[in-house]
Formats: sequence, C-alpha cells, structure tokens
Amino acid sequence: MAPSDDSSEAGKPLAGQTLFLVGRVQGLTRQRLDQLVRLRGGKLAGKPAARVSVIAVGHSATSNVDADGRVRLPTGLPPAAAMISERELRRRLGLLRPPDEVDRSLGLADLQRLSGLTPTVLSCLALFDVLEPVEARYAYRDVVAAREAGRLLARGIELRQVLAASVALGRRGSHLAEARLTEGPSGELVRELGGQLAELSGQLTMRLEQDVRGVDELVAAAEAAEDDNDLASAESLYTTAMRADASDPVLPFNLGNVFDAQGRAAEAKIAWQIAVARDPAFAEAWYNLATAAEDEDHADLAIAEYRRAVQAQPDYADAYFNLALLLTKLDRCEEALATWERFLQLEPPAAQAGTARRAATLCRMRIKQQQAQTG
Repeated sequence: MAPSDDSSEAGKPLAGQTLFLVGRVQGLTRQRLDQLVRLRGGKLAGKPAARVSVIAVGHSATSNVDADGRVRLPTGLPPAAAMISERELRRRLGLLRPPDEVDRSLGLADLQRLSGLTPTVLSCLALFDVLEPVEARYAYRDVVAAREAGRLLARGIELRQVLAASVALGRRGSHLAEARLTEGPSGELVRELGGQLAELSGQLTMRLEQDVRGVDELVAAAEAAEDDNDLASAESLYTTAMRADASDPVLPFNLGNVFDAQGRAAEAKIAWQIAVARDPAFAEAWYNLATAAEDEDHADLAIAEYRRAVQAQPDYADAYFNLALLLTKLDRCEEALATWERFLQLEPPAAQAGTARRAATLCRMRIKQQQAQTG
C-alpha cells in the first residue's frame, strides 16, 4: 500500500470513508479524533475491519517500519485501503493548512535517481512526512531530505531511526532537509552544527528509539491499565511517557484524568494545566479545568475556562451546555441566552435540547422583566 492523496467532495474530505489509525496522533485524544472524523463525514474504526477504506499512519508508528521501507499493519485491514500520513490526516480534519505552493516538477523516478533510494523507501518517507509530494510530484526540498535519509542509511542507521529523527525535528520547527545528522557516541542521532555535535531536542540528546517508539508503547500500556481500573500503573506509565515526550499535551491530560478518578483533585488540575500549557487550544483540558473550578465554586474562573474550551473547539456542545447553565444560575441572562442559542445550533441530543429550550425561554422572560423594571 502506498500513500494516497485521494479526497472526497469539498467540505467533507472523509465523506463515506472509514478510517483506521495506526499509532496515535500527537495532541489529539481518541474522543476528539472520533468527533473530527464524524464532522468530516467519516467513521473512525476501533479495530481492523474489512470496511476500512483509509489507513492513517501516526508519526508514533515508526516501530512498525521494516528496513526495506514496508510498514507492518495489524491483520484484518484490506489491502486496497488508501494510506495517508499524519499531516495529511490533519489536513483532512481541518487542523493543518495545505502544503506550501512551491515548484514540484520532479516525479518519483527523478527522486529515485537523485537519492539512490528504492520506491518503497521513498513511499515510506512520504508516509511519515519526511517528503511531502502533491499529486505524486516532488519539490527540491524533498530531494535534499531524501538524500540526507540516503546518506544516513548508507552509514548503517536504521530507517526507523531516520524517520523518528525527522519527526523529532518537525516537532521543533525544523526538517530533515535543513539538518545534518550523525550518530552520537552512544548510538543516538544528533545534529552536526559548526563541526560540533548538538542535541535534537533541547538540553538532552534524544535517544530516538526510547523517546518516540517507547512513548507509544507506554501510552498503550497506560490506556490498557486505565481500562482495567489499574490506576496506579496508569499513573506510573503516563508519568514516564511525559518525561520522554515533553511536548504532547495528551499525556498530562490523561494523567490528570487518572488523578481525578483517584479523587486527587489538586494533582488533576496541575496535570490539566500542564496540558493547556503545552497546547493552549486543548479544549478538553480547558473543559476539565472549568468543571473543577465550578465544583470549587469559582464561577468566574469556570466561565473563563469554558470560554477557552469553546474558543478552541467551536463545536464543543458539552462546554456550551455547562457554560450556559452556569450563566443562567448566575442570572446573567443575556449571556446565557446567547450561549443556549449557540448550543441549540449544534443539534444536541433531544433531552439536552429540551433543557436548553426551556432555559432559553426562562432567560427571555427574565430579560423582559429586567427591561420592564428599568423602564
């Protein structure tokens, strides 16, 4: 299977598609991913199935890559399913802008000739966003990145290490085409800068196999522990994953949920605050902080945090509902009415919609009463 640029009608890039994710997408919870896929007209499969039509490969799945560039997939997925990269998935979900408009005059045969790499390896590089073809056409930057990958492979570096290095560089705003990497004293990949060795990730040299593949395995184990209600193990695993990956906001978010399930409210809030510090647009973390503030009778703080949640995720019905309910309780009727009306535009379930309509009617009555009293 090769990376695909197939898309559906405008506005519904996943219309009629069933998506299966290999690995995970940094910064997105499973719940949010499912919501986004449904908003784009598709369905998210929880396990491999014959109905899957699109397979998205997360950057964390580098451990699934063989030396020849083939990607090992779970059994049960149809061979005809299209494969897309994490960045392409983000674009189809509306989370990432289209690729830069640059000259892409090279074909796959040109790239193969200029880099010395096989079509399978080049396809794998594209699947992990080392290369960024548009309609099977490549830019000069892709040539540079492919050559750098080829140089590292020729020196005996494993392909999955090269992919993980590219992922690490991308998370820090760089690219394999802009970096010259070499093997460090302990076998890790480091950058060559001015004749000296420099780390890929801040102060500590990144041991790629531990930090990228290890995090994915830790998260899977932590989620399994949560499912088994083994919260102590889940806490330990998420904490270890956070040390290995200092950028993914989902890790402290999940850790906060584990703390919350244990009744450790103060620690849960700290973890959720770390999540929004890592990603200020993390709506679910703002929502959890808002509900915690509301539980502690900090109404103004709760309102501010609910508003951060809906600002980050304009279709977040639960956040609108809680915000509108709190504003109604505080007799801030004009704000509440506007929020109830926005909530109803999201076509919520019937029970919540009925509550919202009754509350909106109450707000209108109170507004009229206030207007009458003020003359």
